[in-house]
Amino acid sequence: MARTLSLTDLIARTAVQKSAAARARLQPSTVAEKSREAIFDGLQIVGSSIGADGYIFIRSGPKFTRKKGNLSFQINVQSDRNNVAGQRAAIWVHAAVYSRNFTAWSKNHSSEWIRPNAPFPLPVFGCQLGYLCELNGWMEWDFADQATRQDIANDLTTSIRTGAYRLFAAFESGVEDVAKLEDRDRWSPEGILSYLLCMGRPDMAADVLQGYLDHRPQVRSSFEQFKKEFKESGIPKCRTGEAHDLAAFAVATGYPWNA
Repeated sequence: MARTLSLTDLIARTAVQKSAAARARLQPSTVAEKSREAIFDGLQIVGSSIGADGYIFIRSGPKFTRKKGNLSFQINVQSDRNNVAGQRAAIWVHAAVYSRNFTAWSKNHSSEWIRPNAPFPLPVFGCQLGYLCELNGWMEWDFADQATRQDIANDLTTSIRTGAYRLFAAFESGVEDVAKLEDRDRWSPEGILSYLLCMGRPDMAADVLQGYLDHRPQVRSSFEQFKKEFKESGIPKCRTGEAHDLAAFAVATGYPWNA
């Protein structure tokens, strides 16, 4: 079954897996099941379950996607580059929300902070699936073992339904439920604020930002300093940290929004 990994665990495991993958490339197995084949076999099991929920599997992603009105919900799958045939077929899964309203709003901004030099559409919100689950941490699923593949696929399906679906449901319910997502410490509020602004609710966005800062006095102090600096000297080109980035976003979008 999947388990959460701390940053320290992730770095340590990556080093071990990278070394194992390098050795395997020197003497590749000609009979072992390829990692890609094992992954797609596992994803087909997942797809047979969430397909009933309206999700379509797109092999070229690979990803599962469902559309509702101006929203698009995606379960994106990323393979570990250190997978080894017959030994490791691990994936990382990410949930993302796309919005046509958000895309139009972003394109109308001249600031690269809001309209980055990147291909559209951009997700209004994205998160590694593990951070949407109760265990709250980076998670991976390994389909290499055929004997446990069904159980791994079932575990991933459950995580998608209990984690990603709750996020998607908030966006489907309306801006009020999206605003409540700010209560979590698992992500920056930038995506939430962007969505509220693109939906024509600057008043609600202002309330969310104030609530976020009220619960984080240290962030507020730095935010105010950065905001003053960016108004006087211009918006920075690079992202560096929570208060810095949030202040740049606020200035780029013309905060205070409800003025």
